[in-house]
Amino acid sequence: MFCWNVPNSADLSLRHAQGEVFQSKTRFRVLVAGRRFGKSYLSCIELLRAAIERPGEVYFYCAPTYRMAKDIAWKTLKSLVPQPWVASKNESDLKIELRNGSMIELKGTENAMALRGRSLGGVVLDEAAFMDSAVWFEVLRPALADKQGWALFISTPEGTASWFYEMWLYSKEPENKDWDAWSYTTIEGGNVPPEEVEAARGQLDPRTFRQEFEASFENLSGLVAINFSEENISKDVTDIPGLTVYLGLDFNVDNMSCVCAVKVDDELHIFDEIMMVNATTWDMADELNHRFGLTRKKDISPDPTGAARKTAGVGLTDHAILRKAGIRVSTPKSPWKIRDKVNCVNTAILDGNQVRRLKIHPKCRETIKSLRTLVYDDNGLPNKKLGVDHMFDALGYLCLMKFNLNNYGKLGTTSYRVW
Repeated sequence: MFCWNVPNSADLSLRHAQGEVFQSKTRFRVLVAGRRFGKSYLSCIELLRAAIERPGEVYFYCAPTYRMAKDIAWKTLKSLVPQPWVASKNESDLKIELRNGSMIELKGTENAMALRGRSLGGVVLDEAAFMDSAVWFEVLRPALADKQGWALFISTPEGTASWFYEMWLYSKEPENKDWDAWSYTTIEGGNVPPEEVEAARGQLDPRTFRQEFEASFENLSGLVAINFSEENISKDVTDIPGLTVYLGLDFNVDNMSCVCAVKVDDELHIFDEIMMVNATTWDMADELNHRFGLTRKKDISPDPTGAARKTAGVGLTDHAILRKAGIRVSTPKSPWKIRDKVNCVNTAILDGNQVRRLKIHPKCRETIKSLRTLVYDDNGLPNKKLGVDHMFDALGYLCLMKFNLNNYGKLGTTSYRVW
């Protein structure tokens, strides 16, 4: 445990790994850390120390969005700043002014242009990997120039095709004397018990677990379904009459794609697939009722954007058409993140405990083809130009809504949405 003596106030403590970073006098520091390491707590203490030691300067805490800055750091910062040091607080602008004239401001970087024009004594970029590189190179770095200000980059990794990874490599070069770097796992942060981390291992695919909890830069190039193999394919997979048939649907006029599944114990069994060309949502609804009958329970997880989109060219939305056909529609209020969809499918394919919960019948050729051939593009996203992404998306919507093993919520809980 490391303690910092705050002038005219009680000491503030940091765990060993946080203290290593805090004690460094290097101007530019890069910290790669696992989830729940204590990155935001460290950020606030860094800003408070700088604001006290260098009066009259402005310091920024930056997060990818304004909402994230407020949710992650505002309450923590207010609790850490000793009351005798506070001159004023602005709740709407997320600013704290100290009696020595220093100012700490929380900022979102979604509108980088709004950050221009300020002279800064220091800045913390929290979750820097999820910001645009222009935020640093074009806005914040020039703002530090006249005051020779410092910067602390903190983030969980986001693959090797990112500017943050390049910064990490740059900071480790011996000739870059103004730079230093650290990498710590979640466990090394000391805030999360090892058994909680092991529980998360079974809810994430191996690559995502290494990235999120072991602070590993995982290469996102190559196959999207990185662990898919023959072990996920089985002729024993079959429809089981009487069970609810679960469906994942990707809306497209050309290649409207659907996967059909049942739940067997804790496994998702894809027993059939449907791919329709030049079809409407009405056509798909009719086909589903023809295949499975009007009375059988059918629960479909479609593309969430279908709640507003009308691919059928009539007054009803795609989701409304499915409901009108007697099919239950399960969908979130807002679209899924691409990263979450990829992680969820990969967790079902093979989790961190080497358990496969996704089984597919070999007749589902298009689904298998999608899992075997879909790769990332140069931007680290699934390559939609190959024409094999539709079945993956359909499977992803189903996994996210009905078999979401990696929706573990806050660390330490097991609140994932499964069936």
